[in-house]
Amino acid sequence: MLKEIKKGNTLIVKGPTRITLEEGEVEVLGNDIYPAGEKTSNNEGELPQNVIIVPSALSFPIYAIKKSKLDIYTQDQKNLELISENSIPDEWIKIKDDIIEDIKKNQENVPLKIMVLGISSGKTTLIKYLANNLVKEGLIGGYLDSDLGQQILLPTTLMIGLIDKPFLSLKEIDEEKRFFIGATFPKGVQKFIVSHYTKNLIDIFSEQYDKIKFILIDTDGWVKTEAGCVYKNFFINKVDPDILIVFYDEEIEEYDDILKKAKENKQRKIVLIKGENKYYYEKTKDERRFLRQSRFSHVFEDFQKITVPLNGLTFIKRDYDTEIDEIKEVELDVRNLISLPYHYVLVGLLDEDSNLINVALLFTINIEKNYILLFSNLSYKEQKKIKKILLGSLRLSIKGNHQGYLYL
Repeated sequence: MLKEIKKGNTLIVKGPTRITLEEGEVEVLGNDIYPAGEKTSNNEGELPQNVIIVPSALSFPIYAIKKSKLDIYTQDQKNLELISENSIPDEWIKIKDDIIEDIKKNQENVPLKIMVLGISSGKTTLIKYLANNLVKEGLIGGYLDSDLGQQILLPTTLMIGLIDKPFLSLKEIDEEKRFFIGATFPKGVQKFIVSHYTKNLIDIFSEQYDKIKFILIDTDGWVKTEAGCVYKNFFINKVDPDILIVFYDEEIEEYDDILKKAKENKQRKIVLIKGENKYYYEKTKDERRFLRQSRFSHVFEDFQKITVPLNGLTFIKRDYDTEIDEIKEVELDVRNLISLPYHYVLVGLLDEDSNLINVALLFTINIEKNYILLFSNLSYKEQKKIKKILLGSLRLSIKGNHQGYLYL
């Protein structure tokens, strides 16, 4: 169907929906979209440059910079909501403008680290908005996802990638480096491990790209409880963001402790977002679970059963030494491991330097016949590089369905 949007209005679109811009000019979270054949800030890809795909369980605000005509295909008219204003709050626009100014004033030869913190309040949406607007200013930077329960990228991992062009989906970001954690929640020592590896990713990325001006850091929503507070305090201290943006809620007392400690760094800029974005689409737990399962299923779709010799392989888990503030690898006795419900556990396949080669599901450990059976898409060369099997805690079916946990 064809739908016209007046200049200054916003069409909020839920997925699954496909939109083609026929006339005018629109903006989606800072990404300018033009009709086919006109100037566009999008890079060429599989889809035409004037096409917007809104996946299931997600929502995009399409703001009309000019009077625009859209060709829309959707299963339900309820997926479309037209409002007579910009759904991006003025508060977000000011934050964007201030950050652009801060980056341009930064004389240090290191990128500004911008961390967004909150409880499911639109952190990733804000980061997309900031990233696209920073790119429009000619600034190149990085995106770091430290949320293990992420639904768009590969859950249970930490990832950093380059932002040098506008995007709508995080899948469009070129991945540079990834660490495998193997859990969707930083329980126990994982909160310290996640913090350390987040810092490591930033250090590696900053050395690799000397011209980047910013790194946007996405975080999970674990703030409540004493453990959540300890985690966020440790994370902030370890990562040391220059700018901390907090979706603040005065009813959550843990925020006060987190902010008190964050303010100990007098050079750090802290921005509180107190106003609620009335147009923000909050995904339900079922929708988040569906997206996460779908992502696993997509990753697994070209996997197959692979037999790898057991000789020369070491099974490990990661632990954290509080006294020396270091992560250590702990070797596991394979004979003890096979007595546990390890089948279908998600594992990281590492080389001798503990770099991640790929992920896999561990099917079988056969000591008698000296092999392990994996579910992965490893090439033969990659198989030869495997020296360590890093055990995660999440057990999944080959369709990505949750099967339980492995506790080590």
